[in-house]
Amino acid sequence: MKIKICLFTIALLGSTQSYANVAVEKLTERYQQKNTAITQQYAEQAGKPAPKIIDYRYGMKIDVAKLIHTTNDIKTCGSFKKIMSYEDSAGNLHAVRYTLQGECVNQR
Repeated sequence: MKIKICLFTIALLGSTQSYANVAVEKLTERYQQKNTAITQQYAEQAGKPAPKIIDYRYGMKIDVAKLIHTTNDIKTCGSFKKIMSYEDSAGNLHAVRYTLQGECVNQR
């Protein structure tokens, strides 16, 4: 009987973790769509081409003269993707996606 309870608990914890990952992925996608819409609107008003989202690489030079939008943080114990849209000192628009470590409630 104890073995069945242990197996059930392990299965339950595993499904909870995969559900959390799906929830984070859905929020990330929703935030990315919102960021893209806000950045496109800004680009249209400024008469500039909208930037494509690029993934941050270590050592990448980022010249932020004006912040346009950043996606919201996601409350998770794992990592999540965040996007920052900005205008550089030359007036060009950029959107950079980077990974951020979430803050677990239990870590406070």
